[in-house]
Amino acid sequence: MKVSILDYGVIDKEKTPQEALLETRCLAQVADKLGFHRFWVAEHHNIYAFAISSPELLMMHLADHTKQIRIGSGGIMPLHYSSFKIAEWIMTLEALHPNRIDLGIGNSLGTTLVQRALSSIHCKDSYSQVVTELYQYLNPDHLSPLPIFVNPRGNTYPQIWTLSNSLETAELAGQLGLGYTFGIFPYIPKDPITEAKRVSAHYRKAFRPSKLLKIPKLILAVFIVLSDTDEEAEVLAKPLDIWMLGQQDFNEFKTYPDVEEARNYHLTEKQREAIAANRSRMVIGSPHTVKKQLDRLIEACQADELLAIPLVPEFANRQRTLELLADLYVTI
Repeated sequence: MKVSILDYGVIDKEKTPQEALLETRCLAQVADKLGFHRFWVAEHHNIYAFAISSPELLMMHLADHTKQIRIGSGGIMPLHYSSFKIAEWIMTLEALHPNRIDLGIGNSLGTTLVQRALSSIHCKDSYSQVVTELYQYLNPDHLSPLPIFVNPRGNTYPQIWTLSNSLETAELAGQLGLGYTFGIFPYIPKDPITEAKRVSAHYRKAFRPSKLLKIPKLILAVFIVLSDTDEEAEVLAKPLDIWMLGQQDFNEFKTYPDVEEARNYHLTEKQREAIAANRSRMVIGSPHTVKKQLDRLIEACQADELLAIPLVPEFANRQRTLELLADLYVTI
């Protein structure tokens, strides 16, 4: 099983955004040494606790400071931008780091405030058109029907992955012959096992071979709180619990909440119910507990790879997550 990491650039208490970016680099280097397959970085705007707003820039830095791990976005949000410009970013990365670059693309537009600030040029309904354009710009045979081509062109091409948990995106990825990343997100009220089976089957049924991918490839993405014991993992999960409540558009906290903030947080009964529901869509525990849960999800969607999201406070805890996860799945 190939295992990868998706990092959000967490700004911990008493840390600066600059320190958070350097910790992301350190985590990528840890993942590289431990034999993880990919290291992806997310795109977030106007959120106090996350430092990564330009994944395409950070990807170059991470690729420069790692040796063999694939570096990617998880994901760039193409509805904000020109498809042509995204393709130029990614082909520049690929030219300088051949066979190491992934373009993961999401479909979020964020808040209205963010859309205005970015002068977002697409609406939600344009997603399939935007993804299709990206595929055409990044098509290895250069036979794109578009009247313009992307430079730098080369002999290698990035992998393209769509990120979602919807049937529509799964079908689009399949029809274009792209990789599909099925995300289990705590705040989306769906049964993870049922959805994993349903959406993954839909993707594979819709799949048509392309120049970029000959057979369907599916990555399972999941929030993981992994520590040496179940008790320690439970403590580390509390900050994620209150973070996932999403108060004030996820800006209730000026940095990512720590264990003490989570312990002292006053929960309403409605919030307790929301946390209980969210917990059914996270993987939390010791290595033994986590592996049992992950194996069930992997089996349900017949995943080819696992993408872990270690959204826990403090770099040392994120690093420990990678070490324990490597012990469970990574063989170098």
